[in-house]
Amino acid sequence: MLQAKRPGQGPTCCPGGRPEERACFPEDGCVEEMERRRCFLEETSSEQDSRSGKNQAKEDAWSHPGLETAPAEDKRTAPPSDDGPVPAAPFDHRIVTAKQAAVTSFYTVSRTEILGGGRFGQVHKCEEKATGLKLAAKIIKTRGAKDKDEAKNEINVMNQLDHVNLIQLYDAFESKHDIVLVLEYVDGGEPFDRIIDDNCSLTELDTILFIRQICEGIRHMHQMYVLHLDLKPENILCVNRDTKQIKIIDFGLARRYKPREKLKVNFGTPEFLAPEVVNYDFVSFPTDMWSVGVITYMLLSGLSPFLGDTDAETLNNILACRWDLEDAEFQDVSEEAREFISKLLIKEKSWRISASKALKHPWLSDHQLHSRLSAQVTVLGISPPLCRSASVFRCSDATGT
Repeated sequence: MLQAKRPGQGPTCCPGGRPEERACFPEDGCVEEMERRRCFLEETSSEQDSRSGKNQAKEDAWSHPGLETAPAEDKRTAPPSDDGPVPAAPFDHRIVTAKQAAVTSFYTVSRTEILGGGRFGQVHKCEEKATGLKLAAKIIKTRGAKDKDEAKNEINVMNQLDHVNLIQLYDAFESKHDIVLVLEYVDGGEPFDRIIDDNCSLTELDTILFIRQICEGIRHMHQMYVLHLDLKPENILCVNRDTKQIKIIDFGLARRYKPREKLKVNFGTPEFLAPEVVNYDFVSFPTDMWSVGVITYMLLSGLSPFLGDTDAETLNNILACRWDLEDAEFQDVSEEAREFISKLLIKEKSWRISASKALKHPWLSDHQLHSRLSAQVTVLGISPPLCRSASVFRCSDATGT
């Protein structure tokens, strides 16, 4: 079972002081790798700053929910990575309408290569017959009109999202009992798989690379007035096994956000739910940012900040905003990382920073900090038993609350 951050003697929503820094010194090759990651962060930050300025006013509208502005066009951009720009999908962005035809007429769908699954059905590896292009077929079981409407909502949402950190839609098919989405294929697994891999040492700088890309993808979604509403570890995939380039997946619970129309939702995965979802209150852009805070906490420590023995206990921990950074797993984590989390795991949603502001936070943007982390090569202090317990991340699924 994944270890939870238990309510204890620590502060509530007020992380404690910074512990004494301690550095580990792995092999020299690791030092060179860390330096390469730092250089890529520096090379891309100036480009990101210039892109973000024209869109800042959009997310500043959080404090003025009655003001709705037209989404700006956003060119496909490449956030920082230790392995260079994240590759775009192997096809141009498409506006897709579900065809009234069998997917097998155009694609060879593997019955044995199952890439994932959940409440919706399963995802299979597939190949386009005409081109040989490798793709993924998400087969959504539709038991009635409501299920079909939800699947078509996912298509409509994905039609609006064109960004390298968001998985792309290639085709769609509708039949009596299911709707099939044909998606861009990536095979790198979850970033959290690397936490539980004994052969992979995840560093704080690695976490910065992951979180910056997540924030880039979310920023684009929010610029297009789309809320993901189901951000969690298994909905973030690496492009391949050897890089730290990521893409956000699964827009099955995503919603168009219209500031003048108050939106409430009663779904999600308990340990990642924001307080406003638990309370069935209005959701907006900051709802996704709460989930970013939870994911950051988990990547840095291997701990789930609100997970209890039961769903009820988990939800009570969320409503109390009961968390801290006092565990031994945080002893080598920078003060900037601690502050970053503290600006996201805030019960009052209007106080959370936006995706644009998160990208400007020193933890994600300060070159001197990245140089220091690169020099220290501080491997995050996660014990092997805790790392292996993190495999429960993959067992979560979206459920009603």
